[in-house]
Amino acid sequence: MFRNYRDILRQMEMEMQRLSDEALLSVFGPLGSTERFWQPPVDVCETEQALVVKAEIAGVQPEKINVSLSADDRILVISGVRAEDEEERRARVRCYQLEIYYGPFERHVALPPDIAIDRDNISATYRNGVLTVRIPKRVQEEAPVTRRIPIVEDEAESK
Repeated sequence: MFRNYRDILRQMEMEMQRLSDEALLSVFGPLGSTERFWQPPVDVCETEQALVVKAEIAGVQPEKINVSLSADDRILVISGVRAEDEEERRARVRCYQLEIYYGPFERHVALPPDIAIDRDNISATYRNGVLTVRIPKRVQEEAPVTRRIPIVEDEAESK
């Protein structure tokens, strides 16, 4: 499952961050809103060509999903709403376990700062409850090469 010790530590760090974010949101809630937000779990991986962000948002209609990139290309925001069937909710007499979050969600995903991205070619697909956002890497320009500049004698000054 994990390639090496670093992957295990990175996964533990990400899970602890997610849990602390959820705990803070449950205590303080989103500012300026009376509705409770939830945060979908997210994976961020790098391939040779792109960063790939996957969010698990089963039960969300594609038209209710918003994906945006911050102006500085560092934060990917995934938001939307998972609606609960109102008729089904009203028909409940008693609940014994409720673990599925409904309502608005929002997830801010910090992108690695050392990777240049091609913001004009970002794509997103949604299949089987998983949103996949492909963020292509920008082709790095070659290192600048020293350029010799020819000097031309100015005829006006030579007279």
